[in-house]
Amino acid sequence: MKTKSLSQAHGTDLNDSSFRPQLTSLIDVMTILLVFLIQNFSVEGNLITQSNDLTIPVSSALDKPELMVSVQISGEKIMVDNVVVATVQESAATEDFLIPALFERMKEAKARSSETKVMLEADRELPFNVIKRVAYTCSQAGFSDFSVLVYQEEK
Repeated sequence: MKTKSLSQAHGTDLNDSSFRPQLTSLIDVMTILLVFLIQNFSVEGNLITQSNDLTIPVSSALDKPELMVSVQISGEKIMVDNVVVATVQESAATEDFLIPALFERMKEAKARSSETKVMLEADRELPFNVIKRVAYTCSQAGFSDFSVLVYQEEK
C-alpha cells in the first residue's frame, strides 16, 4: 500500500510559493488594536510651561487646567505669559498692594480678551503676602476667577 504525503493528499506542493494568509482575521486584529489605541490616546498634553526657577506644589485634585492668562511668581520675578513684568523684591517693598507694572500688563491682557480667569503659578516657598499682592493686582485689572496651578499627586 502506498501512502501519500500531506501535501500530495491536498494537491499542493510544499515548494509552491503561492501561500496566502487569511487577511480577514489579520484585518480584524489590526482594527481592534487601532480602536484600543485611539481610546487610550490623550491629546491633553501640557498646557503650562513652567519656569525653571519655579517649584509647583503637589495636590490630589483631579481637575485639569484650562488655557487662560498665566501669572508666574518665582522666588525672584513676576511674569505674565512668560514675560517678566516685575521683581518680587520691588513688589514686596511698596506699601500699596497694587503692583503697577503687573497691573498695566494685566489690563492689556484683559483688553485682548473678555476672559476673567487667571492661572497663578507660585513657588511653594513664596510668602503668602506676595501671592496676595499679585492676586489683588489681577483683581483690580478685571480678573475675578483665580486658579492656582499644582501638580497632581501620584498614587
